Amino acid sequence: MKLEYLNVKKIELGSTTVHCVQAPESGEWVNAQLIETPNKLLLVDTLQLVPHANELRQYIESLGKPLEKILITHHHPDHWFGAASFEGYRMEALPETIGIINALADFVLDYHRKLHPDDPEVIPDRKVVPTIEAQEGTFDFDGEKINLIKILDTECPCNMVLELPEHKTLLSQDLIYNGAYPYFGEKTSTGELSVDNWIGVLKSFQEKNYERIIPGHGDPTTPAIIPTMIGYLEFVKAQLAKGLQGDELIDSIKKKYPDYKLELTLIMSNYMLFEYQP
Repeated sequence: MKLEYLNVKKIELGSTTVHCVQAPESGEWVNAQLIETPNKLLLVDTLQLVPHANELRQYIESLGKPLEKILITHHHPDHWFGAASFEGYRMEALPETIGIINALADFVLDYHRKLHPDDPEVIPDRKVVPTIEAQEGTFDFDGEKINLIKILDTECPCNMVLELPEHKTLLSQDLIYNGAYPYFGEKTSTGELSVDNWIGVLKSFQEKNYERIIPGHGDPTTPAIIPTMIGYLEFVKAQLAKGLQGDELIDSIKKKYPDYKLELTLIMSNYMLFEYQP
């Protein structure tokens, strides 16, 4: 199938293939991960913009296998807005994520429409949210073992990552970015910056001896990305400790990491830390 918007990188793992489906930077360079086994498909996240999510659905249909279910890893809109293109499919998320999406959906849909004043229809005109509570732990998907892990107070209050343990592969989604500015605008449940806890989780990933990491933004990579992520978060923490915010904060990060993509996440991080009024 010829794709107009999306870029697909396939990771072959024996009889299982992971399709890393990447939106262009206009769609926040976000990834949906499609796990293809011999007989069926499992989709992890749904992208953000309507044209990209529609093309993702067309790509999935072109594979000729049933899409058994969709997992939404966390509440950030670049990972679930596209659910509107998959209405009617079984859609699961952790219970905390379902609650946050329902609470914030109207606000974030409106906020993102304002980011596209000349083309508002690229944002869904309705909210379609997961309704089935996903369960932590290992499950069998057409012979492939998948381990679903809940992680709290990092890039967002509740995040889902998935392991394919037999292949030493981590689908980290937004716990790891590769070549893009990671979002750091969330606080912990106690109102503190999430950076320290996030670093701790990343260090625990280092102990698991993964062979490959499939991130939420950027290309599939190796575990060498983990110390890079830790270094980024430590730098951000230092800038915030200096009291930087606004353009000073954003410019300091861009100067340190000039080759990264997705400046929008820096703008949103600053907004959520210093401007957002719930």
